Amino acid sequence: MTESGAGSERRRHPRAKKRFQVRFGPGDLAHSGYTQDVSESGLYLQASIIYPPNTILVLQIEYAEGPVTVRGVVRWSKDLPPAFKRSLRCGMGVEFVEGVPKRPEAASAAAIPAPKSRPAPPRTGVPPEAGDQELGSGSTRRRQVSTMAGNTFEVLQTEYRGAWYIRIFQLPKTDGSSEAAFRGAFWNREAAEAAVKGFLKDR
Repeated sequence: MTESGAGSERRRHPRAKKRFQVRFGPGDLAHSGYTQDVSESGLYLQASIIYPPNTILVLQIEYAEGPVTVRGVVRWSKDLPPAFKRSLRCGMGVEFVEGVPKRPEAASAAAIPAPKSRPAPPRTGVPPEAGDQELGSGSTRRRQVSTMAGNTFEVLQTEYRGAWYIRIFQLPKTDGSSEAAFRGAFWNREAAEAAVKGFLKDR
């Protein structure tokens, strides 16, 4: 078992025992874990994937009211051999470096006080391609839409690794084909919804 930099973390703010799911990674949100405690300046993240001190991570904290994204730097980390990861805890102490992620709820005495955080910079380029098997591990919203022209489409909107993937199928699938009439990948939900509306507009 190795523990790096645990003595270097200085807790400037009191911590509250809070358990939230966190998706994280140095570039994308490829991994997931849970908070053990949270403060104004950082959190303790328990996960099976551990990064060394001074690594910059993107964190998406899944509050009940909605996700909040912030960047943080690993101040200390505690890793374990694979054989012990299931029975013993390993994790990281992460300090926020882009302001504090404010919970999307009305302020209350029980809430952790936090100043406004700066929004994460917009991502550029096209999200990486993902096949149907990969998208099966994401969160998918399904809905059917009928157009003015009398056509019916099934819209699959999947959130996967921080991006939104759209697949649109025309119904009924009389030929047994699973080929989508439209596929697209976008970095935010608004762009994904606009693409769906644009596709269905004249159909």
